[in-house]
Amino acid sequence: MGILNLKNKTANKFIKNQRKADGFNKEIKVKVVNRVGVLAELTLFQTYNFTKRLSEALHLEPEDLKIILFDPSGRGVAPELYRLCDETHFGFNGKIKSEILSKFVSRDFDLLINYCDPELLFPKVIMLKSAAQLKAGFDHESNFFNDISIKTTGNDIDTFNDELVKYLQILKLIK
Repeated sequence: MGILNLKNKTANKFIKNQRKADGFNKEIKVKVVNRVGVLAELTLFQTYNFTKRLSEALHLEPEDLKIILFDPSGRGVAPELYRLCDETHFGFNGKIKSEILSKFVSRDFDLLINYCDPELLFPKVIMLKSAAQLKAGFDHESNFFNDISIKTTGNDIDTFNDELVKYLQILKLIK
């Protein structure tokens, strides 16, 4: 058994333990969404930079979005001004080893949006460890930690964003 396989097993165990933990009745204290974190796969971001449309829909400046990109291959290079993480930034039991990633998860975002494939393990760890008040992502049975789960066909980012904005407007968290 390789070290990465052991890391994956212990990260899975962390996720399962979090699922059993008594944290599902949390109170959401967000009044207005001002601080937004974005977690996206590097390949998605390289093919479609959705940040301008998202920031306009949320009535924020593009630079107000804090973005971290996850690279499942571990060989990618982040575009300028963006941070990149991969499996090497994690230790056993989902422990975060990277200072950049540690700062990202400890930030008190009003909203954290996960655009990563729901099957990826380490973006789940990031979402679970995040101090964000409200978490949104694609609807999937393993994404039990999302406060807002949106079902779309494939990775239709524009539809996802449109639906997310509708939910946030209904909740009166954006104008």
